[in-house]
Amino acid sequence: MAILGERNLLLAWRLREFVTHLPSLCALHSLAAFACAVAIWGHPGFPFAVIWALLISACNLRRYLLSREYYPDTIDAAHLTTFYRRLQITANVESVFWAAGAITLFPILFPKHPVFFAVLTAGLMASSVIAYRSLPKPLTSYLVAAMVASAVLSFTMTEQISWPSFALALLFGGSLIRACWRQARAYDRYLREQIEQQQTAETVKLLLHEYEASASDWLWEVDEGNCLVNVCERFGTAARHDRNFLEGRELVGLFKSGPAREKLAALMLECASFRDLVVEVDLAGEARWWSISGNPTSDGTMRGVMRDVTDSRKTEQRVAHMARYDTLSGLANRHLFNETLDDMLGRQVKNQQIALLYIDLDHFKSVNDTLGHHIGDELIRVSAARLSGIVREHDLAARLGGDEFAVLLTRVSDLRTAHICAQRIVDAMAEPFNLMGQTVRVSASVGVAYSPTRGLESEEFMRQADLALYAAKRAGRSTYADFDAALNLEERTRRDLELDLRTAIAEGQFTLVYQPQVCLKTGEWTGKETLVRWEHPVRGRIMPVEFIGIAEETGLIIPLGEWIIRQAIHEAARWEEPHTIAINLSPIQMRNPNLVNVLTNAIASAQIEPERVEIEITENALMHDSEANVELLHRLRKTGVRIALDDFGTGYSSLNYLRAFPFDKIKIDRCFVSELLDRSDCQAIVRNVIMLARALGMETTAEGVETREQYEWLKLHGCTEAQGYYISRPMEAADAAEASGALSEWPAGEVIADNVHQLHGKVA
Repeated sequence: MAILGERNLLLAWRLREFVTHLPSLCALHSLAAFACAVAIWGHPGFPFAVIWALLISACNLRRYLLSREYYPDTIDAAHLTTFYRRLQITANVESVFWAAGAITLFPILFPKHPVFFAVLTAGLMASSVIAYRSLPKPLTSYLVAAMVASAVLSFTMTEQISWPSFALALLFGGSLIRACWRQARAYDRYLREQIEQQQTAETVKLLLHEYEASASDWLWEVDEGNCLVNVCERFGTAARHDRNFLEGRELVGLFKSGPAREKLAALMLECASFRDLVVEVDLAGEARWWSISGNPTSDGTMRGVMRDVTDSRKTEQRVAHMARYDTLSGLANRHLFNETLDDMLGRQVKNQQIALLYIDLDHFKSVNDTLGHHIGDELIRVSAARLSGIVREHDLAARLGGDEFAVLLTRVSDLRTAHICAQRIVDAMAEPFNLMGQTVRVSASVGVAYSPTRGLESEEFMRQADLALYAAKRAGRSTYADFDAALNLEERTRRDLELDLRTAIAEGQFTLVYQPQVCLKTGEWTGKETLVRWEHPVRGRIMPVEFIGIAEETGLIIPLGEWIIRQAIHEAARWEEPHTIAINLSPIQMRNPNLVNVLTNAIASAQIEPERVEIEITENALMHDSEANVELLHRLRKTGVRIALDDFGTGYSSLNYLRAFPFDKIKIDRCFVSELLDRSDCQAIVRNVIMLARALGMETTAEGVETREQYEWLKLHGCTEAQGYYISRPMEAADAAEASGALSEWPAGEVIADNVHQLHGKVA
């Protein structure tokens, strides 16, 4: 159309249709002319009729030869106009001949053959209207010629003028001419609609071609039997098959069996529209995913588009896996575990029991902080692998965070089944771990909660397992413990104690007592260790072992520790003798950024010499963020206070800390002193610690000295100081403030060393 233009394209389509009718029309007109001549055989006008018929035949022959020169698919506009002009001229000439013949011959023909005349007239008119419906101008020539001939015959066929015939000739002729042009306009509209449809189809085809060439999608089409037809090149490439191989194959059969394929088959069977249905296809052993959309057509077929969504599908699967599984261990995460637990408890049926094992790795933080986070991560991975090897396929193992794991046993016949699994976990975790060339030993504590009945909430079930885990830890770790109702009572007691602890800190319900430390060489007092007591208004005096752990877990150790620092230094400043005041710091306090300020302000406020203040740090406190803690120790040293390493030998990498920081004192833990006289290994350890401290220029203090024999052994082997019940129990603040010489009496029945000043007073 862009070459010919709309006008010439319409002309080409009109001529194409006319040329298809032209041979039969030429033959009919020629035959009709000779039929007229034969009909007047023997009449004087017969020669004229033959000549006239020959002229009519010559015109039709000319038109026929013209039609042979026409090229239906031509894009030459000049060829179209020339052919149309010649065709119009020929039609006009033939019309004149027909009009002349009708005026001359029809009066002779009608009396002899009236029926023939009627048939001939009707046939000529009908054939011309049918053949020339696409070309109104040539048809108009025929109709005008017929109308003129009819009008003339109205005057010449009879002696009297037939006015009705004349009027009908004009009326019928005009009506036919009008109808022929109306038909031509309708035909033009039809042709224009066809042109628009063709343009739209070409545009769509072009767009589809560009779409297939540039987009990642491809088109598909199936017949009434849902078999592929018109398979495009991109479809064949995606399916890794030749187009001819795919042609005629059932579309659904390409996909892997499963719910998605069954859904696709049902939708196509119903001829229902669908969008973005993801189905799996197996391509030479490789799993791929295609998204398919389709719409039915009016003829019962279906068409649509497909695209490969394998990458996005794998991304979605990875995201979904990351949302439900722990990336480090590969086990289920807390979200998936809670979801599964809720589901199991919600649909628990009669005679179906489940058990929950809550697992914590003992000493994990020590390994993580001393050997590095990469070793800690590897420990988590290997522990998870061991855990996965123990649980059954229908059970669920999960990492809840840090070094906490959980196992959900979904088919438990009785509590013994849960005990067997718990013991296997304890035994597996007790085996040495070979982590990146280093051998590491840890253990596991397991809390067991058992649900033989329905109606238990997941949060309560988890709480029961958590309480059982704490029971296992209190039992010495590397074991398992069951939940029982008594643990609920312990938890309530613990919660009440936490609430009372907050009130106690606000109301100042704490007091300090002090345990003396003596020089083994001279027997004189050298210092006192600060110990805290809680004066509960209802329960009476509560010892630290009952509330310090709660204070550390809740963070209340921070305000409590600050009060202890200020109060101990304030009371030590009023003592009659300038003894050292030793104050313990917990690991939580070590992370308090305000610690140094609290200490320096307390020293300044009490106006006490900084060297009289001794800060005791346990090895366990140093193992958390060791570099930061060593830096803190240097900041404390700059204030002038003394630093002691408490509970030496009970933690990890003690020698490493002695190298990293020059402590003033090493305190030998009571676990070595208590069995000092009975075990040679304890003697060897204590002896070597004393020698090590002497070599490093540090003092040593033995804790838990309870007999004269322990006292004398330590003195003999060069220990610097000692403290314990043999020397003195913790003293009230008022007694600790008095001079040691004023305390002249020792409790009856106690035998002490000759060089120890005898003491008396209220002990705590």
